[in-house]
Amino acid sequence: MSLPSFSLNFAARRVRLIAAIVAGLALAWGGSAYWAGLQAEKTLDEQYRLLTGLPFFVVKSHSYDRGWFSSTETTELTFNKKLFAPYMGMLPEQAAGWLDSTVRYTNTVEHGPLPGLRDFDFRPARALVKTEFAMSDATRKTLEKFFGDQPPVTVTNRLNFSGGGTLAIRIPRFDYEETLSGVKVAWQGLDTTVQYDAGYAHYAVDASMPGLLVKAATKGEVQLRGLSYVSDHRPGTSGVTLGSSELKVSRIELDSKESLPYEIKLNELVYLLTRLRVGEFINPVGEIRPSRVDLDGLAYQIVTSEQDDFVNTRGKLSFASLDLNQKRYGPMRLDVSANHLHGPTLVSLDKALSAIPVEGVEPAQLREQYLETVKAKGLPLLTNNPKILVNDFYLKLPAGDVKVQGDLALTGLTDADLQTPTAFLKKVDARLEVEVPKQTLEDLVVAQARNLFVVDQTAEDPPSLDEIDDLAKNLLASQLDVWQEARYLTLSQGQVKTRMSWQQGKIRVNDQPVSLPWEEETAHEPAGPDGAPAGNVTH
Repeated sequence: MSLPSFSLNFAARRVRLIAAIVAGLALAWGGSAYWAGLQAEKTLDEQYRLLTGLPFFVVKSHSYDRGWFSSTETTELTFNKKLFAPYMGMLPEQAAGWLDSTVRYTNTVEHGPLPGLRDFDFRPARALVKTEFAMSDATRKTLEKFFGDQPPVTVTNRLNFSGGGTLAIRIPRFDYEETLSGVKVAWQGLDTTVQYDAGYAHYAVDASMPGLLVKAATKGEVQLRGLSYVSDHRPGTSGVTLGSSELKVSRIELDSKESLPYEIKLNELVYLLTRLRVGEFINPVGEIRPSRVDLDGLAYQIVTSEQDDFVNTRGKLSFASLDLNQKRYGPMRLDVSANHLHGPTLVSLDKALSAIPVEGVEPAQLREQYLETVKAKGLPLLTNNPKILVNDFYLKLPAGDVKVQGDLALTGLTDADLQTPTAFLKKVDARLEVEVPKQTLEDLVVAQARNLFVVDQTAEDPPSLDEIDDLAKNLLASQLDVWQEARYLTLSQGQVKTRMSWQQGKIRVNDQPVSLPWEEETAHEPAGPDGAPAGNVTH
């Protein structure tokens, strides 16, 4: 064979080899892309089922158009008006109108193994999903005032080969100002990342918002700086979600130029928890006058763990300082725990509460159903030796320090004990230590006295607020003197201190025994022939 013919044959074989390799790679690429598309559809279908399981939305339409190298998923949602119907009267008119709107979004799914290749992203993945929200022309024009040409929200979902993925949500920053009205909004953006495993068995959230300023010339302004949220959760062996959550806010500033009336309906809260009717006189009523509020170093953390079938949870809340109308409060720290909670009961109770229909149900009726469900499903929480602790509460006030520590445990409680109040109380073990400034007690008593005594200005000689204040202070001072003389508390350097304990159905205040009402009744019963109370004589 001559050299030229050999060279031609070798070149031809090389071309065929290269063509075969290219064809093989193309076939492998196409096959892997098709397989990745099938697996991506399964993951997205699971996410869609989670969305449809939420009570807030009703699915108007849903479609999934799967291609070879890419797919498209389109979903239309409307708000569940039946769910919000009992609360429509509480919502502003504009918010009520939003419930009639439709949310439509489209997921563009680029299949793996290199779904971001066209954007020069060479990270391998099952798929890359980009979400686009459809908007009306009016909505789009409104958002353009704030965001300009930027998309108001960017959502990407990278699906890993393991079945998990990373969801990233970003809202860009903007500055908006209306010179004539004096309105100014400075939004510094929001970035959120959610990393999740297959089946959402484990997921972690990391969100940050550098700041927000909202200013209205006639109303005032509010500013928030340095908000961050991180969480990490996984299911426990008992079915309870375990892990931790932490929220931090560097600073919150509020400058209000208008008075805001308020009424905290404590009597309704007492009735909800105890079924006891209490008069409205306990409700704090008043108004928040034009004020300046600065809150620094707000932090919240909750950690949940388990041991065997029992769950322990601990929560912490704190802030460095709170400046209110040139008065400083803080630091404040609260540390509470709930231990030895029966995990299977928590799971059963959660399922029962979730199964309660909420659509079109009046709030009062819904509360009643929740209470009945807790009574029916939650009793094992009490019979498995639970313990609640106030590990630490501290608040520095202008008048002094507030300190609280305590714990409450139920030990050896049985179902039969729940039928007899005295038997139940003997299974309660509780301790409490309290320290509070006397001036703070005076302020609380005076505020409640002003709400209790309604001054009729049309009367011939109505009492003044100063007279009401003096009466309240004198009554408090007299009562504190009585309790101090009985050694139920101590009063030193303007601080009122006491401690209480409850063991075996007996209460002690500052180590002094206190007779309970039923014990006093027994003590006053006439003695029988053997010297025992007549009520205890048997025939």
